[in-house]
Amino acid sequence: MVDRHGVRVLAKVATNPEASGALLEDLTRHRPPVKKALREIARHRNATPGALLACLEDDEARSLAAGHPALPPPAVVELLADDDWQVAEAATGNPSLPRAVMRDLVP
Repeated sequence: MVDRHGVRVLAKVATNPEASGALLEDLTRHRPPVKKALREIARHRNATPGALLACLEDDEARSLAAGHPALPPPAVVELLADDDWQVAEAATGNPSLPRAVMRDLVP
């Protein structure tokens, strides 16, 4: 679909619940990035750590990716100090946040 129709369908392809992690990761490599596709990828249950890290580059997809359980724990910890409060808040609710860091956050 993407090969045939290009940028116009990237976001729709990313919304497919059966899209594989490898496909989602491939969609993040499109240049220039398709912002709507990055937001859809950040929401997708099959998003890979690599795809989510790419989504962090987009301001709107960043908060979605920050809360995704597949985001690597070091990235989640780093996002706790993000300038955007929505990103930091999403990171605090991420189930991948290490317990030791959670304990440090609770007074």
